[in-house]
Amino acid sequence: MLVTGGVGSLIRLFDSPSCRPCTPTDTDHKTFSFSTTIGQPDELSADGGMDVGKVKIPDFDKETERKQREVGKLNVEGFSESKPQPKEQRQVGKLGDIDFNKKKDDAAPKPVKKVGKLSNPFEKQGQSAGSAPARKGPGKISSRFGNKFGGSGLQNDGGSEILKSSMTESRRAVRGPSRRAPSSNPVKNLESRKDVSKDYRAASEMKEMTDDFIKDYLGPGLSKAADLDRIASPRPSPTPAAGKKNSLTNNKGFANEAVDALRATEDYTKIKLNKGHTQKAVKEVAGGKEQLQETLLVQIKGKQSMQTRLVAPHFSSLNSYECFLLITPKTLFQFNGKHASVLKKSKGTELVTAITMAKEFKCMADKATVLEQVRGSYLLRQFNKHLQINNENEQVSEKQTDDEEYEKEQNSANVGYVLDEEGKNFTMVPELSGKRLKQSRLKDSNIYCFDYGVEVYVWIGRAADRSARKNAMIAGRQIWDSKQRPSWGIFQRIAGGLEHSLFREKFKDWPDANAVNVLTVKNPCAPKKDKITFVDMEPCDGEQMRTPLPENPPGLVLEMTDVGRGLGLPTDLSQDIFGHDVETTSVEMWRITDSSYEEYPQELYGQFYSGESFIIRWAYRVMQGGKKQDHDTGRDRAAFFFWQGADCTIKEKGKSAFLTVRVDSERAPQVQLDQSTEPPAFLQIFNGSMVTYKGKISDDRSDKRRRLFLYRGETEKEGSLTELDEISCTSLRSRGSFIIQDGESLLYVWHGCKSRAHTVAGAFRAANTLADQPRSEGERPAVVEVQEGSESKEFWKCFVGGKISYFNLMDDERKYAKSLRLFNLYEDKKQFVYKEIEYSCRYPKVAAPYPFLQSDLYSAEQPALFILDALYTVYVWVGWWPSHTPDGEVLAHTGSAETDFVERYKLTLQTALAYSELDTKEKPDMVVVNAGAEPTEFKCLFPWWKDQEDIPGGKPGPTPLDEELKKFLQTEFTLKELQAKPPPIGCDPLRLEQYLSNTEFKAIFKMSKKEFLNLQAWKQRKLKQQHDLF
Repeated sequence: MLVTGGVGSLIRLFDSPSCRPCTPTDTDHKTFSFSTTIGQPDELSADGGMDVGKVKIPDFDKETERKQREVGKLNVEGFSESKPQPKEQRQVGKLGDIDFNKKKDDAAPKPVKKVGKLSNPFEKQGQSAGSAPARKGPGKISSRFGNKFGGSGLQNDGGSEILKSSMTESRRAVRGPSRRAPSSNPVKNLESRKDVSKDYRAASEMKEMTDDFIKDYLGPGLSKAADLDRIASPRPSPTPAAGKKNSLTNNKGFANEAVDALRATEDYTKIKLNKGHTQKAVKEVAGGKEQLQETLLVQIKGKQSMQTRLVAPHFSSLNSYECFLLITPKTLFQFNGKHASVLKKSKGTELVTAITMAKEFKCMADKATVLEQVRGSYLLRQFNKHLQINNENEQVSEKQTDDEEYEKEQNSANVGYVLDEEGKNFTMVPELSGKRLKQSRLKDSNIYCFDYGVEVYVWIGRAADRSARKNAMIAGRQIWDSKQRPSWGIFQRIAGGLEHSLFREKFKDWPDANAVNVLTVKNPCAPKKDKITFVDMEPCDGEQMRTPLPENPPGLVLEMTDVGRGLGLPTDLSQDIFGHDVETTSVEMWRITDSSYEEYPQELYGQFYSGESFIIRWAYRVMQGGKKQDHDTGRDRAAFFFWQGADCTIKEKGKSAFLTVRVDSERAPQVQLDQSTEPPAFLQIFNGSMVTYKGKISDDRSDKRRRLFLYRGETEKEGSLTELDEISCTSLRSRGSFIIQDGESLLYVWHGCKSRAHTVAGAFRAANTLADQPRSEGERPAVVEVQEGSESKEFWKCFVGGKISYFNLMDDERKYAKSLRLFNLYEDKKQFVYKEIEYSCRYPKVAAPYPFLQSDLYSAEQPALFILDALYTVYVWVGWWPSHTPDGEVLAHTGSAETDFVERYKLTLQTALAYSELDTKEKPDMVVVNAGAEPTEFKCLFPWWKDQEDIPGGKPGPTPLDEELKKFLQTEFTLKELQAKPPPIGCDPLRLEQYLSNTEFKAIFKMSKKEFLNLQAWKQRKLKQQHDLF
C-alpha cells in the first residue's frame, strides 16, 4: 500500500514487524485521524528503505468501505461530506521540482503535521493566501533515486515547499493493493544490478560524450575546419570502467578513420558519372580497347533467316531491294528500298523499336525517320549529313542479289571461340562456327568470342570466373587484330543479360527483350466466342451530302447570347426564337509591338497588316424585343478580338494572346481571329471599310505605288479588301471584283464577266472608301470602273508583264448562280464519314463566288481527301504524304498506313461518283487532282493561290475519275504485275495470290485456290515467298 509521507516522498509500506497492527477499536468512528513522524531522508533501514515513522490506519468494515468508494472521497478531520475544499487547498497537492543536489547538512528535520489541518503554503514567504506568487513553470521530479545523490525535497520554482492534498493521502491509504503488478523501470533495474553496473556507467558516459559533441560541434553557424580540429584534438574525458580501455577518448567517441573522412576535401561535383547506357562508344576494358563508331549503317537482308549486318556508312551501300538502319547519337533512320519486301520492313521496324526503347548504341532518338525510296529521291537528302558520298548525283543501286545465297555466305563465315580453362586464350569451336546459333548454346559460366567479319563480340556470362574476365578482352583483341578490318567495324564486350539488338539478331531464337509474356488460362466452362468478322466500310451517302446547309450560318455567341451577324437575331415564333437587337456603342484598337502594345490611331481603324497583330475591343448593347426607342436599353457589354495576320510568326501570335489578357481588365469574352476567316459580326464593326495590307506597318512603301486588292463580302457592311502578293493577270478571277491602285491618283475597279451584282456594288463602295482615306499629300484619286473584256492599254500597264493569257470564263455561257461546296472525307471509328466545310459569311439566297481558301485543303491532316463541288465539275483532291510536321519534326508512315489510305481513296472515288450521278440536270465532269499538281482551272476556284514548295513533285496531272476507279475494279492481274513493288493500286498486299486468274494460279501453285486456302498458314506463307507474293 502506498501513502504520501512528508513533502512529496513516495514511501512503500512493507509487510514487516515494524508496522504496528491496527486495533479493532480504531474503526468505531466514521471520522478518523492519523499522524506521521518523518525522519531524515537519508536514514535508511537495513533493507535500503527509508524510516518513515509510524502510521496508524483504521480498519474499516466492508459496508463503510463500499459506501465511501461510491462517494469517491472520505470524511477526514477538518472536512465535511457536503463542504468542498477551498481552491487554494485543492491546488496544494501539485508537485514541484525536487532538488536532489541539496546537501544533507542543510536538510532540517520536518515538523510533524496533521494532514487534516492544512497549513498555508505561502506563510514562509510572508504572503497571504490570497496573494500567491506566480509560478515559473510546472514542477519537475528527477528520475534518479538512491544513495548516489544527497538530499531530497519537493519544491516549486520559487523554492517554497508544496504539501500534498489530504484527500489524496487518505484515498491512497484506504484503496488497498492494486490488482495489477507495478510496472518496473528497466533503467532503474539496470542501475541497481551490481553485475552490470560498470558496463552501464561506461555506456552512460559514452552517451554523455556524444551529447556533448552534438551540442558543441553540430550546432548552427559552425566552421568546418575549426570543428574538425577540435574533434581531432584530445581533451580529458570521463574515466572508463575499470579493466576496460576507451579507445575513442582522444577523438571524442569517433574512430580515427571517421575523423579522416571528415577532414577529406574531395570535390565530388567534378566527378562525372556514366549515363547508364548498356554499351559505351569507346572505352578501355581490362587491356582490350573497344571499337564502336558513333555512326552505324545496318543492312537487313534475307528471307527465311533474316541477316542483320553492319555495312560501310557510305551512300554506295544502299540498295533498292534492302532495308537499312542508320544509327547516330541523336537520330535514327530507317531506309526502305522501293523493292524491299514487307518482311524486311517489318524486321526494320522491330529493330527500331528495340533501339529506341533501350537507347542502344547511345542513340537518344525517341522515334525513327522512315524514308521510303518510292516517295521520291528528295528524302535521301536526310542521309547526306551522316553518310559518305562520292558524287552528289549518285543514285541508289538497283543491283539485286539473291537473298538465300547471301544468307548461306554470311552464316558460313561465322566463327565461334571459347576461353580456355587457364583464361588466357580463345579456342575455336567447330560447333559454334559456320552456322547461325541458338541462344541455348551459350552458358553463363563461359566466355565466348564471336567473329562475324566486321563485327567481333566478346560475350561474358554472368557466372564467369572473375580472373578470366580480365584477360578475355586482351585475347579478343588479338582475334580482332589478326585480320585487316575496317575502321567502321565493331569490337565490343557484351555482358550476359545486357545484349543489344545487333548481337541478338545473330542468333535464331533470341527472345525479344521488349516483348511481354502473358499467360492465358482458358476456362473450359466459358462459352465459345464467334470468330471476328471484319465489316468493310461503305461509301458515304451521296443523297445526304446534297442536303443544303441552313441559310444562315451559326452566329457569334458572346456571354451566352447569340449576336448573329453583329446586328442581333430576328424573331421567329415558329422555332420559338425571340429576337433581339445588337447596337455597337464604341470600338477601340491596339497594335502589338515588339514588347507591348500601343493605341492605334482612330483614323486608321479598319486598316490591318498581314505581318501584324491587333487587339480590338467591341462595346455593344443587347436590346430584347425590338428597337431602342421602344424598349429599355440593355447593359453595356464588351468583347475582345485578337486578330493575327497570315504572315505573323508563332511568337508574335502568342504575344497577341498574352497581351489581350492584360488589356482585358473587364474579364470580357476573348475571341481569336485569323486573317481572311473573320466572322460577319467582326466585319460589320468597320461598316465595310476593312482593308488588309501586305507586310508590316513600318515597311517602306515609297517604291510600291501599284497594288492589287480583291473584294470579298456578301453584304456591303461585311465587305473587305485584301492585298494580293502578285500584281499579275493570273491573279484575276472572272467571278470576282478587283481594285488596282495606280499610283496616288487613280483607282481601277475591275469586274469579272461572271461577277454578281452584290459583288460589283460592294467593290465600288470599297474603292471609294479607299480613296477617302487620309493622305499626306496629293488629291483624292479618281475611281474608274472597268469590265472584263473592255480594258484599255493603260489598264494593262498596271500589271507586271502587261497583258498575258490568264484563265477566264468569257467564252463560258453558263450561269454561276450557286455557291461552291467542299467536303472532307475521313475514317472515324471504322466508319467512312464526311464533314462539310461551312462558309461563315454565307448569306441567304446570295451565291458566294469564292467561299473557300487554299488553307482549307492544305491545313488538314495529310494525306487528306476532299470533294469540291464546282457546279459544273466535281473534283476529288488527294493530299500528300508529309515528311515533316509544321514544327520541323520528321514524320514516318508504315505500310499498313498506306493500305488504309488506299482503301479510303477508293471509297472517296465511289462517293464522288454517287454524288455526281444525282445531278441529272447539269451532269458535272468528275476529275481527280493531286496536291502540288493542281490545274489552273482548279486554282481559280479559290480567291488566291500560292504553290507550296514542300509538296513532292512528280505526281500525275488531272485524271478522269472513271479511269482511277477502274484500277480498283480490276480483279485479276498477272504474276509479274503482282510482284511489282508497290503492288497494283487497290490490291490487298496480304492476299496478292488471290488476284491471279484461276488458270495461272493452278499453273504456279499446282493446286486450286480452294485447296490453297485449306492449307495451314505457314505452308501458305512458304509458297507465297517462293513466288515473291508478299
